[in-house]
Amino acid sequence: MIKEPTKKIKMVDIVRPVKKTEVIQEIKWEIKEEIREKPKSPKVQAPKASVVKKIVEKRKRRVSWKFILFLIVLALLVYLMFWVLPKAEINITTKKVPLNLVEQISAIKDTGNVDILNKQIPAEIFSQVKNNTFSFPATGKKNVENKTQGEVAIYNTYSSDSQTLIANTRLLTPDGKVFHLKKTIIVPGAKIIEGKIVSSNIKAEVIADKAGQEYNIGPVDHFTIPGFQGSDKYQGFYAKSESSMTGGFIGEVPVPTDDDLKKAKENAEKSLQDYFNAFFYTQVPQDFKKIDGASQFNILKEEINKEVDSQGNFSIFIEAESSLIIFHQDDILSIFTALAKEKLGGDFKLNSYEISYSNTVSDFKKGTLNSSVNFQGLFRPPINTNELKQEIINKNELELKTLLFSQTNVDKARVYLWPFWVRKTPNDVNKIKLIIE
Repeated sequence: MIKEPTKKIKMVDIVRPVKKTEVIQEIKWEIKEEIREKPKSPKVQAPKASVVKKIVEKRKRRVSWKFILFLIVLALLVYLMFWVLPKAEINITTKKVPLNLVEQISAIKDTGNVDILNKQIPAEIFSQVKNNTFSFPATGKKNVENKTQGEVAIYNTYSSDSQTLIANTRLLTPDGKVFHLKKTIIVPGAKIIEGKIVSSNIKAEVIADKAGQEYNIGPVDHFTIPGFQGSDKYQGFYAKSESSMTGGFIGEVPVPTDDDLKKAKENAEKSLQDYFNAFFYTQVPQDFKKIDGASQFNILKEEINKEVDSQGNFSIFIEAESSLIIFHQDDILSIFTALAKEKLGGDFKLNSYEISYSNTVSDFKKGTLNSSVNFQGLFRPPINTNELKQEIINKNELELKTLLFSQTNVDKARVYLWPFWVRKTPNDVNKIKLIIE
């Protein structure tokens, strides 16, 4: 018996095993669909061989298209994996060159540009004036005898002539309390209007005859002047108060000690200085530099009221002015960057720096500031990134290490290849990212 040649297995045949019953059911369904599409005959006939053949060919075509689509997707994935996706990122840390420079820098008002040769930069002056009254508790004690004081209006209904009343002239309340004029006054003459006398008046300060609280009285409608008693002027001149008389007291009261006054001045000045610091912090632009020794604080006016209030506090009034000379630190940096290039070379790049100031002297009249400036910088040596990228193309890990560490300016290097299966840098420089730190 001759054996039939072994059938070669095609890729399309390597599929999930399908149960025979499943295939039969699918063919039956397709036959039904094929017959349904044709006109109905009076008698149901068994499917012809041509119908079965047609169904089989349709199934073969369907499998062929799936296989072609699979190959297209597979090819696209391979292309993406090996030609599009591969990327490289290389972080290089260069060896830094330290440089320390100390220079005397001048900041001058109304100077327009940075003068590298003379080490001068522009400066600006900010000034602010502020005043305030501060209260502080008095810790001292003393026995006092205070007389009541107040204000009255003295009227002239006597004649059109003025009347002089000397200091200490007595004024008498209806209940017999005596007050005295504190200063000499002249009461203006009354006016004569249509034949009638219209009174005139003048206000004056008065003080009680005796110390004590009993002279602290309310408004009085009529004070007489005992000095005019027995004459026509007694009825023609009188006084009136519209507000209370106050201040009369006998006993112990708080008073500010010398230490109270000293601390009050210190605290009041500090409060104003804190105000100026907050003001300059919010109002001066952030790109300006403020340093120690570039500010000035002056007291313009100071008044201390030692009289305590009802809470036992005395007060101090202070008016002060604060001024500040400021400058751009970038101007300082530009001077030291230029000096560093002279020493290291123009291709070196500043990587990091610290700047400190000392021995600062300010002249606010001239608008100048002089300071000793200490510059400590780290500079990055030059690396030609374009040439290095060309050398990095299509290198494996060992080749990359050999290449990168052969560079005299390279201290550290890290290589990131993506996706994870990539073992060489891409052939395209556009897919290589070089980061120099």
